[in-house]
Amino acid sequence: MIRALGLALLLCVPAMAADPGADAAQAYTLDTSGSTTSVGVGETGKLVLVIRPKAPAWHVHPQAPLKVRFEASPVVKLEKPELARRDAVDPKAAEPRFETPFVALAAGTESAKANVDFFVCSDTACVRQVRAVAIPIAVKSAGSR
Repeated sequence: MIRALGLALLLCVPAMAADPGADAAQAYTLDTSGSTTSVGVGETGKLVLVIRPKAPAWHVHPQAPLKVRFEASPVVKLEKPELARRDAVDPKAAEPRFETPFVALAAGTESAKANVDFFVCSDTACVRQVRAVAIPIAVKSAGSR
């Protein structure tokens, strides 16, 4: 009897150990591939962030708070660094896409960063995600194009 009870407890541990936070962190990607990565001095580019759920079981919660804050060096002048769900290209999209234009002011290798705060949910869990992703930007001088 004790042996059977011990075995039953061991079999239950993996099910109880499932971590919705760990599962949620693996349930999406932050895609910046639409961003301008090479631009000339004085030219306009754009930073892009798309939150892409990986599996149909997970989704970005449509009513929960969602914030994106882009950061860059002073050489990269951002038009609108802070965005919310209402600023998404399509606020009702299953894969929210955020864009902000920028102007490059000087040549060099720069980096922007997208900080994102949102909730990703499944049928059994809804987990807040706070992540950051770097976006490289090569700014070329007028004579080097």
